[in-house]
Amino acid sequence: MLRAALLLLWAAASFGVAWFARDLSATVAGWPLNFWLAAQGSVLVFLLVVVVYAWAMNRCERQRADQGIDR
Repeated sequence: MLRAALLLLWAAASFGVAWFARDLSATVAGWPLNFWLAAQGSVLVFLLVVVVYAWAMNRCERQRADQGIDR
């Protein structure tokens, strides 16, 4: 369930934000700020997904080790 939720979050951040970036019309020094923010935000969301997944898997492995379950 966690994997599916994180995968959906990643897909929404990667494709959904880029899809609607044109609606965020902001220009700084002649450069479209909306696409830059969308690209940087997608990377930050991806890093957040990786950190949450690593934390959850470490917690799961620690619980399995405490219970004596080997895999």
